[in-house]
Amino acid sequence: MKTILIKTQKRKNNISKEYLQADIQKRLFLNELRNKILLTNIDLENIELLINDEDLNFLVNKILEYKLNDNLYINQEKIIIKEIKLLDKIKEDIKNEGKFKIINNRVSIIFKSPAIFKVGYSFLDFSFQLLFLLSCQKYNKFFKNKKLNLNKEELEKINLISENIEKGELNSFIGEIELDFSKISNEEKQKYETLLNFMKLNGVGYKYKKYYGMIELI
Repeated sequence: MKTILIKTQKRKNNISKEYLQADIQKRLFLNELRNKILLTNIDLENIELLINDEDLNFLVNKILEYKLNDNLYINQEKIIIKEIKLLDKIKEDIKNEGKFKIINNRVSIIFKSPAIFKVGYSFLDFSFQLLFLLSCQKYNKFFKNKKLNLNKEELEKINLISENIEKGELNSFIGEIELDFSKISNEEKQKYETLLNFMKLNGVGYKYKKYYGMIELI
C-alpha cells in the first residue's frame, strides 16, 4: 500500500472524510476500481489517499491529468492542485486516529443512506453478520499485512438487540440496528472496533449510487 498526498490551494469548505469518500472515488477511478482507493485524511489544504501498489501509477496519472487540465471538482468546489507527493509513511493503521470505541458493550449502527449487499450478480438480504463479513473482505484488500479474520463462532457471540430496517430498490436497506458485544473478549472487541471505524470511513456495501452505504456509529 502507498499513501499519496495531494496539496491543494486552500479550499473554502472543510467536509468530513466520510462524506467525501464516495465523491473522490468517483472522480479518480473508473467503476471497477473505486473500491481500491481509500481517503485517509482531508483538511483545507491536503488530501491523503491510500492505494494498492498495483494501481499507484494509474492514480498518479489521473491526478496529474486533473492538475494539468485544472478541472478537479469535489463537492461542487473547484480544487486547485499545487503538489503531489508519495509519502514515506504508509497509513496502514486506522486504529488509533480518533476512533470510535465500543462503550458498555453496545453499538448502534445507523445506515444514513441506502446500502446494498451484492455478491456476484446477487443482491442479498441484510444481516449484521453479512455486514461484518463483507466489510472485512474490503478491509483486507487495503490492509494486506494486517488482515482481520472473522469466524462463525465470534459472530454468533454478538447479539442483535434491535433491528429497524426498511428495504428499497435492489434489496437496498436503510435504518438502524443495535448490537451487544458483551460475550466477546477484549481482543476480539478491538478487532471489531477497527472494522467499525473502517466501515464508517469507507462506507458499507455496494456503491450503486453516490453516497450509498454511509453509516453513523453510536
